[in-house]
Amino acid sequence: MNRLKDQVIFVTGATGGIGGAVARQLAEAGAKLAISGRDKAKLDALCKDLGGDVFVAPADVTDEAAVSAALAAARQHFGRLDTLVNVPGMSVPAKLAEMNVDDFQRTFDVNVKGMFLCSKHFLAHTDKARGGLIVSISSVAGKSANPNAPAYCAAKAAMNMLSNGFALQTKEANVRVTLVSPGAVSTPGFWGDRPVPHDKFLQPEDVAEVVSFVVGLPEHIVMHDVVFEPWYFFRSK
Repeated sequence: MNRLKDQVIFVTGATGGIGGAVARQLAEAGAKLAISGRDKAKLDALCKDLGGDVFVAPADVTDEAAVSAALAAARQHFGRLDTLVNVPGMSVPAKLAEMNVDDFQRTFDVNVKGMFLCSKHFLAHTDKARGGLIVSISSVAGKSANPNAPAYCAAKAAMNMLSNGFALQTKEANVRVTLVSPGAVSTPGFWGDRPVPHDKFLQPEDVAEVVSFVVGLPEHIVMHDVVFEPWYFFRSK
């Protein structure tokens, strides 16, 4: 049974590598999508590429008014919202002693505040009888610190705890919450010009496969945390 077909799914960060891959796989499975991101031109191009029933809902996930308006517009367009996929994330590699406050704050705003705002306002559009699902893309970095981007690790750890607490609160609303925590993913926009082994990383499509699996689970199943990484790195540990 294709449980993705005709689901109404709101995907944030849809113009990024992971978000775009998630949107494509869900659209190919027959889901109805609301795609969101800061760049409307890129969203329009993605919408045209995806075809099917796709609604463009631009928003900066750190702007509460914009997030609220985007979710409300998507709900008005489709008549309901079934699933939210929180994708946006950012990292600024830096030694904490040298990191500027703006970069530190932005790291927490995108990763933690963004998930908080989108989840908060999505909940207002769910139907208790029908239920709902929130899937948030975290990272294995939120479970184990590294010396390259400790602020990112801390932000993802905070995101994990916030999501876990949110899951306990949304039970009464019949909304399930799942964290998806991949290892290194080859997304050039995230890594910039850092000399990393992209050929040994996960691909955005790998993350999209996991997200599609979670979103397609029967409503009586809740998957709390999915952790996965490149087989190459696991074998080399």
